[in-house]
Amino acid sequence: MNRSMPQPPPDPTTDTSPARAAAYLVEGGEVYGVAQMVLAEAGGLAARGWRIEIISLNPGRFVDECRSAGLNVTALGFGPSPRLTRGSLRDVRTLWTLQRYQRRAARQVARTLSELSIDVVNVAWPNLMGIAGRAAHARRVPCFWAMPNAVGSRWLGLNRWIYQHQCQEYGVVPLATSKYTASTLGDQPVKPIVRYLGVDQNRFNPVTTNSIQRHDIGIPDHAIVLSIIARIGPEKGQDRVLQAMLSLASTSPPLHLLLLGGPTDGPLANALRDTAQRAGAADRLHMPGVVTDPHRYYNAIDIAINCRIDPEPFGLSVIEAMMMRTPVLVHASGGPAETVIDGVTGWHVPAPTAEAFTAGLRRAITDQPRWDQMGAAAQAHANEHFTRDRMVDHYIQIVEQTLNAARTTPHD
Repeated sequence: MNRSMPQPPPDPTTDTSPARAAAYLVEGGEVYGVAQMVLAEAGGLAARGWRIEIISLNPGRFVDECRSAGLNVTALGFGPSPRLTRGSLRDVRTLWTLQRYQRRAARQVARTLSELSIDVVNVAWPNLMGIAGRAAHARRVPCFWAMPNAVGSRWLGLNRWIYQHQCQEYGVVPLATSKYTASTLGDQPVKPIVRYLGVDQNRFNPVTTNSIQRHDIGIPDHAIVLSIIARIGPEKGQDRVLQAMLSLASTSPPLHLLLLGGPTDGPLANALRDTAQRAGAADRLHMPGVVTDPHRYYNAIDIAINCRIDPEPFGLSVIEAMMMRTPVLVHASGGPAETVIDGVTGWHVPAPTAEAFTAGLRRAITDQPRWDQMGAAAQAHANEHFTRDRMVDHYIQIVEQTLNAARTTPHD
């Protein structure tokens, strides 16, 4: 296995740490990766006997999801948080507005933490970290920032400076989803802890999954099926993979591309259809839209692809594919470069270009006799390092170490 992987946390069956009360500060409208991350961790902790409280600044879709998952929710109704734009001069004015908003919201959140007798505070969105940090600091409980994305470096690294300052001032512990994500925050004055995310291995289990068959989605049984499970957008690279697939028109069996995600009626989706139509390959492009049960599709997929153009902070879909015994072709920048072992559990592509993906697909197709072996290695690698249990184990270990350190540190 990859020697760069961290040592596995303790086995949950031997974990003797006490169950605690943990709060998650959210906006209320979280979707995709952040929503999955919070629900997976909160659900894993609840299964260990922890009391989970969701504190939401606003009502929204994610609040409803949390309640459906059986989690307690307190909605405060503050309105959306101001956001820093990417390197704009308006950031200075927005920063002042954000500071006012955070101070006001932090006071209410601190009162809520006290009322709920919370031991630990968690936050994901960086624009909420100042609120969670202030409130946790006021209540003298630790705060953990699960960094969902890389920190931008524009405008002389303003964002990085702000987040580092808040971590230092309020004692926030940043948990990076990959070594790459950690590097974008830097390690001065606060060094992030790399804590890889995890996927529920009981849900993403190829043996127990009620799989969707190829004929259910209009794909012939003899095809080689490539798939991207992601929102359809320019930064996700679906257009480049389609170009790569079309450049390999002579491949036998023929290549088909399955895109699970939306919107399927937006400009990019329509452009993808037009491209396939002009190439005489409209029947080889499939876009069912957003699905809530991606694990059911992997039996129909030969090669999963993560083709995000910029570095992927982590890539949950990569882990889900590996757990489902599917090798993965990835743009090897960011998290996928750390989670996929080139030539063993999948293949690395060095650049996010159509030409690079063409070369990557040729290599993957050449390896077809090893697909079953690579799928088995991918599943074993994911189950060893990237399960929800491992993620929760590591989180609990970090929490207990932080609490123990706080007990031995004199307070002002």
